[in-house]
This record gives sequence, structure tokens and C-alpha cells, in this order.
Amino acid sequence: MTTEELQARYPRLFERLEDQNVLLRNLIVVDENDEDINDDELTDELYDPSIYSHMVYLHTPIVDLMGEKLAAIPPAISGREDFKECYDSEGDLWGVVSELDEVQISLAILDEIEQVLV
Repeated sequence: MTTEELQARYPRLFERLEDQNVLLRNLIVVDENDEDINDDELTDELYDPSIYSHMVYLHTPIVDLMGEKLAAIPPAISGREDFKECYDSEGDLWGVVSELDEVQISLAILDEIEQVLV
């Protein structure tokens, strides 16, 4: 998605961003959760691909912009038909269960963020 397409889809979000010339990957990164973590000290369920299908990382501009409102997004995501769960591990790092692809997950989360920004 181009910056212009993102700006058209998320006008409330973009009017609050300091740098409006950003791409999707500058706002949110979604990766499929697979067994590439080899650190025995990482025991958080978040990294278990049998529990969460994807990892979501929200970049600082989103976290700063949302503030306390960010806590409302994981329950909203969990309530959607296309998600089974959204676990907020660290505020900016989430585990989700969905059959959507990475871009669709990113856009769904940004859709919910846009709704909160009234």
C-alpha cells in the first residue's frame, strides 16, 4: 500500500502523525510466528507458534499517538470474526491468532485504531 492509499484509508491516524510520509511497515510489522527463537530463557507463550499464529509489533509513532487508548485495541481485535485471539504482551508487541495474511492483519489493526481516534 502506498502512503497516499494509507492516508486515504486512515485520515484520523495520519492527521495526528508527525511524519505523514510513511509506509505500512513504518507503522506496524506483522510476522508469521515460527520456531526461530532458540533462547531457552524466552518462556513467554507469545513466541510459541502453536499458540499464536503471528507476532505484531507496533512502531513508536503508533504507540505514542495512541497512549492509553492502545489498550482498547487487543480486545477489539479479539472480538472480530477474522481473529480468534489478540494477546497484548508488552503494549507494542502482540500475539494474534488469525488465518489472515500479514498485510490483512496489519490493516485490520489499523482499522480498529482508526475507529478509536474520534
